[in-house]
This record gives sequence, C-alpha cells and structure tokens, in this order.
Amino acid sequence: MKFKHTFIEKYRCVSSLLYQSENINAAIGFITPRCINVVIYKGADTEADGYETHNIEKRLHGTCVGGLDGVELKINTENFLLSFYKDGKRLFADRAPLAYNFENEFGSGVYHYITREKGEKIYGLGDKGGALNKAGRSFKIETTDSMGYDGATSDPLYKHVPFYICENSVGCYGIFYDTASTATIDLGREHNNYYEPYKFFHSEDSVLNYYVFFGTKLQILQEFCRLVGEQAFPPKWSFDYCGSTMAYTDAPDAYQQMRGFLDKLQQYDLSCKGFYLSSGYTSIGNQRCVFNWNYDKFPDPEQFIREFREAGIELIPNIKPSFLVTHPMYEMLAKKGWFIKNPDGTPFVTQLWDNLGSYLDFTNPDAFAFWKQQVTEKLLDLGMRATWNDNNEFDIRDIDAVTSDGRQACRLRPELTYLMDLASFEAQTEKRPELRPFLSTRSGGIAVRRLAQTWSGDNYTSFKDLRYCHYIGLTMSLSGFFFYGHDLGGFAGEMPSRELLMRWLQHGLLEPRFTIHSWNADGSATMPWSYEDLMPSVRAVFAQRKQLIPYFYQCAYEAVTEELPLNAPLFLYYDDTACEAYPDSMLLGRDILAAFVFDEGETQATAYLPQGDGWYLDGEYYDGGQAVTYSLPYDGAMRYFVRAGSVLPTDEAPYGYQSGEQLMINIYAKDIGHFEKELFFDDGLTYAYRDGHCTKLLVSVDCNESDVTVTVKQSGDIPLTYTMNIVDFKKRTKFFK
Repeated sequence: MKFKHTFIEKYRCVSSLLYQSENINAAIGFITPRCINVVIYKGADTEADGYETHNIEKRLHGTCVGGLDGVELKINTENFLLSFYKDGKRLFADRAPLAYNFENEFGSGVYHYITREKGEKIYGLGDKGGALNKAGRSFKIETTDSMGYDGATSDPLYKHVPFYICENSVGCYGIFYDTASTATIDLGREHNNYYEPYKFFHSEDSVLNYYVFFGTKLQILQEFCRLVGEQAFPPKWSFDYCGSTMAYTDAPDAYQQMRGFLDKLQQYDLSCKGFYLSSGYTSIGNQRCVFNWNYDKFPDPEQFIREFREAGIELIPNIKPSFLVTHPMYEMLAKKGWFIKNPDGTPFVTQLWDNLGSYLDFTNPDAFAFWKQQVTEKLLDLGMRATWNDNNEFDIRDIDAVTSDGRQACRLRPELTYLMDLASFEAQTEKRPELRPFLSTRSGGIAVRRLAQTWSGDNYTSFKDLRYCHYIGLTMSLSGFFFYGHDLGGFAGEMPSRELLMRWLQHGLLEPRFTIHSWNADGSATMPWSYEDLMPSVRAVFAQRKQLIPYFYQCAYEAVTEELPLNAPLFLYYDDTACEAYPDSMLLGRDILAAFVFDEGETQATAYLPQGDGWYLDGEYYDGGQAVTYSLPYDGAMRYFVRAGSVLPTDEAPYGYQSGEQLMINIYAKDIGHFEKELFFDDGLTYAYRDGHCTKLLVSVDCNESDVTVTVKQSGDIPLTYTMNIVDFKKRTKFFK
C-alpha cells in the first residue's frame, strides 16, 4: 500500500493554503470564520497555479489562515491529515494513518475517512428515512423514483444532499461533499479492527471537494444554506390549501371532474388557493406526453385555466423532462440532438413510467431554450403562473450515456434536475417578471432550493409512514429544504381511514406545503370530503390553516432572509437534552410547538416544553422543563402550544370559500421582562419588497408585575389595518402606545 505522502506547503495567503506532494494537490480555503473548503486533486507541480485557477483569493473572505471561530485547525503534512480542536479537545479529525485515496490505496474514486465518536448524533442528508439521528447507518446519495417507499427503511429516495451535521461530546460540526455523482456516506455501519472508529464518504469523482462548518447546530445549518444559495421566496397564496389528485386528470371526463372540485369547495365552504394538475391532462391513450394537451379531456384549456383563476385558484401543471418514443415531438427532438445521447450520437433510451423514452439534455443550450419555449407557449401563455417539475430524477445509470459536452450523464443527475428547474424558472420569470415564480420539484440536489419548493414524493398510506414522513420532513429541514411538505393522506396504497386522514391533516397543518394528493389503488381520490361525517373536523383544521397563513408568511420571510427553517426539531434551538426524547414534536418557526399522534387509536398527545421558555395551550400557561399530556382526538381541530414572549400575526376573518383577511397581532405575554418582534408585510406576490415596498411593524412588549405595555412602530408603504390581542396568564392591565 502506498501509505506515506509528505506534503509541502507551496502557497499561502490570508484566505487559502496549498500543499503539494509530487502531483497531488491539497488546498484549504477559509470561507468564513465558521467554514473552510478542502479540495484534493491531481495536477502538475506548478507552484500555486493549480489552486489559483479556483480564484480562491477573489471569492473568499479575507480571514486569517487558521482563524476559525472557536476551533483550532492542525495540519499533519504526512498524508495531509487535518484535525480540529475545540477548547483543547478533539472535535474530529481525518482518520490516521490515511484518510484520502491519493493513489488508489482504497480502490477507484475519491474517499474521505474521518473519526467517529461513540454516541455521536448525525442529522441531515436530504430526504433520508428512519429516525432523525442517522448515526450508525449507511446511505446511498442518489435520486430515484421510489413510489410507495417505506419511510423507515427505503434508500435512496428523491434528493441528492451529501450534507450532515454531527454532534458529539465536544461540540458540533457539519460536512458538505460538493459532488453531483452517486456517492456513499457511511456513518458507522462499517468497522475495521486496524483503525479507530470512523465514518466515510466515497464517490467515483476524480476530485474531492468538501466544506466543513462549525458552530451550534443552527449556526452550521445557516452557514451551509448561505453557501449553497438563498431559498426562493414563495408567494403567499401557496401557503393555503392546494388540492391535487391523480384520479381527476386520469379520468376520461377530466374537465368535469375538475369543475366538480370547484363545486365541492363551494358546497363545503373551503378555502383553496392552488391545484396541482397531475399529468393526465397530457395523455395520449394511456401514455403521458409532456406539453401535449388532451383536447378530449380539456376542449378549451384557456377557458379551464380562466375558470380556476376566477375562483382564486392557481393551477400548478405537472411537467416531466422525458419524452416517450411515442411522443409526437420525439423524432424532431432526436434529429436535433437534444436528448441525452449514446456514444454514437443516437438518443439514449431508457425505461420511463409509461414506456421507453429519452431525457431532454438540459446542458444543451438549444434544448434548454426549447423547454422554456414549451413551458411558455403550452402553459404560461394560457394563463398559468406556476409549474410542478415532476419525475425529474434523471434515472440514468449507464456510464456510456453522455451530455452535449461529452460528460457522463450518470455523474450529472442533480445538475440536470437543477437545469430543468432553472429553465422552468426562467420561463416564468420572463413571462411575468413582476411575479415571484412558484415551482415545485420532486427531485434535485440542494441547489434547487434557490428555485423551488419540494415534497417527500410518493409516500405510502399508513400510520407508520405518517410517523416516518414526519422524520423525513424534519430531516429535509435540517438539510436546507425549508419549504417542503407531504402528500397528505398518503399517495400510494388504499384510501386512508377516517382516523388516518385526519391525523395527516393535523400534521400537515403546521408544515409549509398543505396538499392532499393521492393515487389510490382502487382509483378513488383522497379529498377533504372523502368522509362526509368528518367535514366539521376537516373544516376546523382548514380554518386553522388559513388563520395561520400570516404567521407562515412571516416564517417564510425569515427563512429567506435569516436562513431559519419553518419546521425544526426542538433540539435545534434548545440545549435541553430532554428534547431528544420527544421526536414526535416539532416547532413551526420559533413560537409554535406541536406534538402529534401517529398511533392508531391513541387520543392523547404528549409534548415536552423546553426549559427557558413558558408556553400557552388554549390560553392556559405552562412552565418550560416539563412534559404535558393532553387530549388530542383525531376528529377535531389541532391543538398546539405558543411560546410566551412571542408575537404572532394571524388571520381572524370568518373562514370560508373566498373569505378575505382580517389581520390580528397576537401578543403572548411572559412573566417578567421585555421582548420585541419585527413583522413583515408586502403584496405577497412580487419582488417589490426588495425595493422597500413593504411595511414593517416593530412590536415591543414590556411585562412587569402589574401591567403589560405594548409599543408599535410602523414603517413602509403597504397599507395595513389590524387589531391587537394580548394573551396574558396573569390577566394584568394592558397599555398600548
């Protein structure tokens, strides 16, 4: 084994270091005081040229070498072993004596081995199933169409996110491996007697490029999110109920089914602001052909879209990046060379959902432009303002399939997904530049957060999968996907029972995406009115959702501007170790805490209230640092806690099909002390807020033994009418200034 490589420092500046051993380069870039970048690659010994080509000085902050925030970096030049220390204790280190695959010592591709501490906890990696703590498991970093997956055990699912946060006895760190290739991340499943306990990353790349983050779990998540790009800010309407089902557009009378949906909303007086239009609208026979309108089902698409727009509902049409060999445009696209190709230039053909077909090559500028044109002409010009980018895992594993520039397509799958989403995003932006685009994407690497929201894909209908989708959702949140949700009720399987449907709705109430979607085995559609006798309960949850939309929107703004997740496990914000024993709870923003029921027949929930804050439940006050068990039947509204010392905007208008908004500012008083909150309001649709066209309320609250005093300072140009409400367990005198 070629076990010893002595590295010599070849280049140093305030923000980077370069070490070389013969033709192996190892570079360290200091991105921020909480983030470094490590790149290991092969190249000629040309002093600093190898790393200078990365423009490291131009793109990095001018921090001192080794100047990390509270962390000391030590470099062993024998085999280039990095060690990180906090308060004099080892946080983690490259595994000795060899951590990297310099000269194929471990086989092909790149490897990175690092130390593992017994009892450490690991969070992240995208939409991975199982418990929140991923330690001790091994995962494939890849995307796949996993319809009906097992939320506890199936792997991989739909996302490609080689990022995780590790917490051990010394502190926390995060690692992001910057690759689009299929990879393996082993978090302690493998054991070898010749080494201390370790975990590792492996891919078939020729260059190893990774980032290390330091700080608290929240700081690490924020630092990672700032690195990979700001989350797209969804329009306000997207936080209301959005309908969907496969059954309606698959039906021969699809237009009548969709009209019936509008009638049902009016009948049951339910608010709805969006509808995910499944791909049956594109069908030719039993095959789905993207951008093809089935005029037998929809004789007048423009009128159909207009009818939904007049009802206040945005249609979100399903589009897929693949073309079946029977698609009317297939031969034209093949002749132009716009598909992923075989080495001989012919289209690469693979198995798709309905038949054989080929993927559009979004690396080809002409194919990219074609997609934008189709989105515009077939959808946006007819009145649509959103896209649902589906089936975009680009399931290409053949190493001979290549893109327009000759690269292996199997190594670029997340990049192809990103480019597809980008083409849709650009089409929407160019068509209506004043509007913030709304896109949903099923697959992708972390970069798609810049463009779209996502969801957990084609989940299964069961109580077990409800629980594990809860964990998958929080795992996505801890991976940087803040705008997410699930197919409420379950997508694949049987119609959910009355109890299961309601438990799904109670859970989905507090997640960013609130959508029921199904493809039930018996052809039925899971809908809010699937059980007539449950409609009062369904309507109560839906009314809660609309009531919370101003708070959701405030949380969304903070997600975009401050990189704060909308949903989080309690331990992201609290050092109280008791929080870890209650994984079935979560936070919405910082101020709402909910526990859920995931077991059939159970009628009570137990929430742990973290130390350091007081909490309100239905107006009753509870001190933090205790577990509270309370009634939570399935056939009723959801119950949740609100943090004392918080300011929540809500919509108190009477709930209904097309009700307006009546803004209320709710203040939850604390025992003693001062707190304040800045609330954000804009038009909910455009980018005008970036130019200052918005209104902000600074609400300051002082609580003493005898009274609660509220001071409000308003600035901005958006007209705002609101009432104020103080919830105070001490029932003190209230003063407003």
